[in-house]
Amino acid sequence: MKRLLLLTGALVTAAAAYAASLPAEAPPGAVFAFYTRNLAIKKAFFVDFQAELARQKLTWNDLIALFGGEEADKAASAELKRVLPLFSLDAIGQEGLFAIYPDGSLLALARPSAASQDRVLGALKQALGPTRPYHGWQVKDLSQPEENYQVLAGYRGRTMLLYGHLGKQPGIAGGFFAAQVRKGLRFPLEGDLAYFFDARPLVPLAEQLAKTNGQGEKGGFPPRLLAALKTPESYAAALTLDTSGIRSRARFVLNPGGDPELAGLFLAPCRPWALGDLPRGVSASSFCFPIAKFGSYLGKLARDFGQEGFDLDLTAFGDRVAFVSFAPEKASAPPTGQNLAGDLLVFIEARDDLTAETTLLSWLQLLAASSTPSGQGGFSVERFAVGSYQGKKITLGLGQPVYLFNLGDRIALATSEQAARALAGPKLSSDPLFQKYADRYPADAHSLGFGDLRRSVKSLARELLTTTPLAVSQTTTPKEAMALLERVANYLDFVAGKLGAVVSYTRIEDHAVVSESFSEVHW
Repeated sequence: MKRLLLLTGALVTAAAAYAASLPAEAPPGAVFAFYTRNLAIKKAFFVDFQAELARQKLTWNDLIALFGGEEADKAASAELKRVLPLFSLDAIGQEGLFAIYPDGSLLALARPSAASQDRVLGALKQALGPTRPYHGWQVKDLSQPEENYQVLAGYRGRTMLLYGHLGKQPGIAGGFFAAQVRKGLRFPLEGDLAYFFDARPLVPLAEQLAKTNGQGEKGGFPPRLLAALKTPESYAAALTLDTSGIRSRARFVLNPGGDPELAGLFLAPCRPWALGDLPRGVSASSFCFPIAKFGSYLGKLARDFGQEGFDLDLTAFGDRVAFVSFAPEKASAPPTGQNLAGDLLVFIEARDDLTAETTLLSWLQLLAASSTPSGQGGFSVERFAVGSYQGKKITLGLGQPVYLFNLGDRIALATSEQAARALAGPKLSSDPLFQKYADRYPADAHSLGFGDLRRSVKSLARELLTTTPLAVSQTTTPKEAMALLERVANYLDFVAGKLGAVVSYTRIEDHAVVSESFSEVHW
């Protein structure tokens, strides 16, 4: 009995070790890592989306048939279909991990869901062909003899592997094979999908570059730039699906010990303008950014590089900025060179409104000078009124006019007449969808965001139908390409019907900018 208990305990321990999460098996010290889990379960949320994709004939198989055409190499198409499972979400149905290390080595691991395990692993084994044993894995070397980079692909049990490293040494990721993993790879935030970028392992490389010009010679970049490179410490984000929609979190950590002035640009104490007071559009954002300090910082950085004449005086501007975007009033072609910005209204806080207005006008004049082949610019200013707001209509060469309004405590810049006329229109506070989520924003928010996803995607679908199609391959005609665009637009219209609002905000916690958002989805 005792031996049986010991054997049972050993089996349980072995099973637990075998079932360890992929991050727990990966070496620590990654510069970038991406991880996803439980997609096989969460895939149930997308059943309706997948059914509509099939109904509109936009699946992988449909697109292969369209691009390949009837005369396509059937053997090549069949081979492509065989390897498709390796590039589908089924391949990471249980877990998926991708990590890059500061020495250039990389590690990718994947575990298919139980339902798709045989199909995905069968596709991998067929694609690899003959393999050899390597530290308990069956692998194939995919690198070329003349290359200085080794790439191994393989599998063990129900886990798939892709591993690469520079040179002859195995690299940091090689610790995975050498059983040197102790703490594993830790993600700052957890979710169904999570990723992070950690700049700290790159600091020694930055310090070395600061001493040399990258070729072993003296004369690297200025100390201020090195301090700036040391300031962004890490960025992490995570996304989770639930019955009400998609929730995401992010954390941007700064190191004030690097460049306190640069860190202060992101951590400046400020409260943004209330979203409800902005014009009602498809989306709106209001955030804090110390524009005057940013101009001063750029000037110092330029002088460190020997640009003594560079002086960007932005002291007329304040610390708050807001954007409001609008859907086109009627279907038209997507933005062209004449209207790249679309229909946008920008608010910039002004400490000295007259100086701020003059500064923006001078920038627009410089922009106009390069907007015509002759260099004449075609810059002209005329009066323009929207309700009680008196502004200026500014023509910039061949481009679409922009509209400038001095509102006293802020300057408003509109990229189209529609956006300009929204100044005198209803406020966002009158939008029932915004009212539904208005109490979601914390009082100490550093930035605020709101969007009507349904209207945004519907607008995108409508604009897509105005696109002049081109043949998408040698075997398709413009008529077939137009039919494809119509199916994509129909699918986007279906997706729009499933969406609602997106609500986002950021807060300052110590030396980090923490953000949260919620996107409403009616699964």
